[in-house]
Amino acid sequence: MASNHSCWGLPSVGPRHHGRHAALAGMTRWLATLAAVLAFGAESASAADLDSWAKVEGAPETGEYGQQIRDGKFEAAQRAFVEEALLPQLAIEANRNSIAAVRQRIPEIALRGATKDEIAEQVNKALRDGMLRLVGDEKVEPVVRINAMLLVGELESLDRTPWPGSLESVAKAAADVNLPVEVRVVAMAGLAKQIAATGEKGRAVAAPVVSGLLTSPPKGDPAAVRWLLSRALEMLPAVAPSAEAIAAVTKILADEKADTDLRVRAAVALGKLATPEAGIDAAAAIKQVRTLAVAALSADLNAAEERRFFKKISSPEAMAAGMNPAMEGGFAPPPGRPMPFGGAGLFPGGEFSGGEGGGEDGLAEVIDEDAVPPLACRRDAWRLFVLAEAIRPARSEAGLAALLAEEPAAAAADLASVFRKSALELDANPNEESLKEALAEIKEMAGGGVPATAVPGGAGEPAPTDPASPFDTPSSASPF
Repeated sequence: MASNHSCWGLPSVGPRHHGRHAALAGMTRWLATLAAVLAFGAESASAADLDSWAKVEGAPETGEYGQQIRDGKFEAAQRAFVEEALLPQLAIEANRNSIAAVRQRIPEIALRGATKDEIAEQVNKALRDGMLRLVGDEKVEPVVRINAMLLVGELESLDRTPWPGSLESVAKAAADVNLPVEVRVVAMAGLAKQIAATGEKGRAVAAPVVSGLLTSPPKGDPAAVRWLLSRALEMLPAVAPSAEAIAAVTKILADEKADTDLRVRAAVALGKLATPEAGIDAAAAIKQVRTLAVAALSADLNAAEERRFFKKISSPEAMAAGMNPAMEGGFAPPPGRPMPFGGAGLFPGGEFSGGEGGGEDGLAEVIDEDAVPPLACRRDAWRLFVLAEAIRPARSEAGLAALLAEEPAAAAADLASVFRKSALELDANPNEESLKEALAEIKEMAGGGVPATAVPGGAGEPAPTDPASPFDTPSSASPF
């Protein structure tokens, strides 16, 4: 009785009518199938052993995968390598200290040498779907979810442009109230890239997301919320904002309790949106911009004065004299001396003036003339410059001033010129003296009001793309 191995996939060689050649051909096919199964099993086992990115970089399987991608092959074995060897790397503890570098290398390895668009499309889909699973998993650490969302937004086509397949994903994540605010922030970064790359389609997808964030701000960590709203304000002029969104931006600018730089970005957005159709009260906005500038500069100067004050009353001389406010009972002036406020006491002359020398009690005045840090001065310079551009750009007739009649528009342009001049001087000389001079000049300009008279017609030519100064592109160039 001839043996039958057909249940194992082996050729049946018993009956003579099959012929010798048929038997050999069957045996060859079976051996090829067995080799493929064993190879796939070995590859999968190796993928399980790649428990750090260093091992991935040096693994033979990685090189073999790259050759297969170059050959235009992305089938079950290649997909398994991406899903089992590459995607898990982002969440592996051994890669935590280099997670940003790993995030950047994953798509580089996955697309290594690809020359066909259809292969890149399949690889990017596998990467996107795998990363979105991490993003949506509440059990995954926040740092991993954030980097997974970043990776989705960073995916590129073969021509190195943002991959269009990420558009809907980053928009959905940015609007998802169930995701952590930090994840939504980085989703907005990906959405900004998509707007620039996909044109009208990207703007249409992003518009309700951006407007929704401004009209219904999320809850959560205040710093993360500010970043999210800042992203939305920067992106708003690129989309078709709703009337409600413009009203929300106007409200942010007018809110004296809101973060200063958030208000600055609100002013920038209004300046770029300044058309008669937008319904912006330009006169009121310019007054708020001027008030905002004065408040921002004054806050840094006042903080310096406070630091000097507390440094002085905390000096060894003040403590020896019993005048340290931290001591029990508060200020304790020496016998026969009144309290140090109201005209006499701690400071010679009855008030703190930042003057020279010490008082008759030998209290030393330790004064740091550069108490406002240079970085704070440069931040104020950036604020003044972008506020100037919001009122009247340096190289166009657009901005908020374009919505005013001739005389108030000229006054607004003068204010913008003072802002711009002060910004450039402060950037060149980031010290407290320059800051004081800028504040004094702006306060001098703040005497007259700007009549609320609008000009019928357009808002002038759009601002040119070539920069007028280092402050021309605050969203990308400024760290503030």
